[in-house]
Amino acid sequence: MGTLPHVLALERPCRRPTAPAVYSFKEKRSEFIAALFPSAAGDEARAALESVRREHHGATHNCPAWRVGYPEVEEFCSDDGEPGGTAGRPILGALQKAGLFNAALVVTRYFGGIKLGVRGLIDAYGTAAAGVIERAAIETVLPFKELELRCGYEHLAALSRAVKSAGIAENRLRTTYAVDVTLSLLVSPAREERLRTLLDSYEGRQLLAAPPRWGKNYVLTAET
Repeated sequence: MGTLPHVLALERPCRRPTAPAVYSFKEKRSEFIAALFPSAAGDEARAALESVRREHHGATHNCPAWRVGYPEVEEFCSDDGEPGGTAGRPILGALQKAGLFNAALVVTRYFGGIKLGVRGLIDAYGTAAAGVIERAAIETVLPFKELELRCGYEHLAALSRAVKSAGIAENRLRTTYAVDVTLSLLVSPAREERLRTLLDSYEGRQLLAAPPRWGKNYVLTAET
């Protein structure tokens, strides 16, 4: 099983782990060790997998799954030698069910000498994945576009009113004072079109000392 593209809805809050977590249990003498890692990109997820392989180099299997990137999410899973569909898919399914992204999850198995069968393997890998997710520290984040506006001091009050009229919250706005005034904003997808229209209007352009500088990609900020 390989990489699957998937796109998240930008308006939807997303959940991600904030720190690594580990959970283990035994099933018919086989030990399953699940490790969850924050991973914002495929390279980070692969590095997490390699770290588990080094730590558990004597294990029978190290089965990974991850969901990384935003808003285009890379989904990956592998059975690492287990029968097809018995390890990677249950692990990925646990990530999907929990609504997690920017997360890599690796389940290590030390074979205990008793075969579990297809159903038993699916249940064991799914249980391990769900167990570590349940014990992990999770935060809810929202997507924002970064925006930088510059204006003269004489236009600061009017520009601030205009920005707030577009629905930009006080805690998503930072002001820096120098030769000009710089307003640094975090703009949600729901507010972006309205604010672009306002800034492109004649009245909006009159308030600015330079064209608006929009960030290329969305950034993720903790929900407050």
